[in-house]
Amino acid sequence: MIKLDRKNYGDILISNVFEINMLLDFYRDLLSEKQEKSLSMYYAYDFSLTEIAEELNISKQAVSDNIKRAEQNLRFYEKSLKLVSKHLKKMEDKKKLKELFKKLEENSKEIDNKTLSEIYTIIFNAEEV
Repeated sequence: MIKLDRKNYGDILISNVFEINMLLDFYRDLLSEKQEKSLSMYYAYDFSLTEIAEELNISKQAVSDNIKRAEQNLRFYEKSLKLVSKHLKKMEDKKKLKELFKKLEENSKEIDNKTLSEIYTIIFNAEEV
C-alpha cells in the first residue's frame, strides 16, 4: 500500500483515507455528532488530533477514541448495509454498459448478439436473453 508523507499525515494509508471518506459520505448521519465531526475534521480537513480536541473542547484521547469508534461503526454499517459496495458495483456496471454500447455502435448495423446478451445480463442480472 502507498503511504502518505509522514510529515503531513502520520501513518494513515491513502486507501484508508479514501475508504473512510467514502463510508462517511454514505453513513455520516448514523454517527454521533462528535464522531462525525472528529472524523470529518481528521480525514476530510486534515486537522490534527490536538486541533480537533481544541475545536470540540474535548481531550485528545477522546478525539482518538471518537475516531476509532466512528471508523468501526462505519465499517459495521457497510458490512451490514453494503451501500458503498452496491454503489461501486452500479458504477462498474454503468461503465461496462457504456463500453458495450460503444462496441455495438462500432460494429456493423447488425446487432451483435453476444454484446446484446452481456448488456441484458448487466441490466437484468439474468443469464440468457
